[in-house]
Amino acid sequence: MNPRKFFAMRIFGCVIAAMATAPGFAATTTFDFAKFSGSASDFKPNEVLNVGYFKCTNGDNCSSNLDANQFGGDLKFTAGGINVAATGFFNDGYRYKQVTVVQDKEPNYNAERQIGAGLGVYHKWKDNADDNVTSKERLVLTFDREVRLESLMMRSEGHDTSWKPQSTFFFNGVSTILAGSINNINAIGHTFTFEYGGKKADQFYLGGMVVSAVPEPETYAMMLLGLGALGMLVRRRRVTSSV
Repeated sequence: MNPRKFFAMRIFGCVIAAMATAPGFAATTTFDFAKFSGSASDFKPNEVLNVGYFKCTNGDNCSSNLDANQFGGDLKFTAGGINVAATGFFNDGYRYKQVTVVQDKEPNYNAERQIGAGLGVYHKWKDNADDNVTSKERLVLTFDREVRLESLMMRSEGHDTSWKPQSTFFFNGVSTILAGSINNINAIGHTFTFEYGGKKADQFYLGGMVVSAVPEPETYAMMLLGLGALGMLVRRRRVTSSV
């Protein structure tokens, strides 16, 4: 193979790889926390049971041994090569202290009908009604890299979307209307917070989220370098052919 052609193919491959992870090209990844019904296809924590997470209250997944009156920990999930850790907090009147995150089980899970639960927060012992995000509670999602948050799936206390009209929660400190699907968010970061509150606060679960990876600066540099090299090669070939 002609050395120039081989070099061009290598550069072209690097450019395509860089473009695949750039905004507008990156594939979206869905974290469907509500997909937990007791079936083999459940979306569960990627840790070991009773080491990284525990079964609690009707078969739910908890970040600590809640049945033994222990609080804290996190639930870690992986999807599309992206990792996220969920932590829960409760404001005891003085500060936000870390409590327990729960992935609530729903045997009748149905994505199309928006039936399911998702992630909530426990700060009380032996109180099954405390499993969604309610007064003075906060749920924090921390990713292992910078991501673009495309959309959210929210679920109500009834494991559906039955909030009163204009009910709200705080998303990253901003009062936001609760809905089964909240689209076109386009928030970029490593950490996102979900908290009870807003103009018309109501309880909720975080049913899921759709994200895409944001490329590192090195990826942009590689893409620009590759495009520049291709441009120079094409120009050189034009000059050579015109001689």
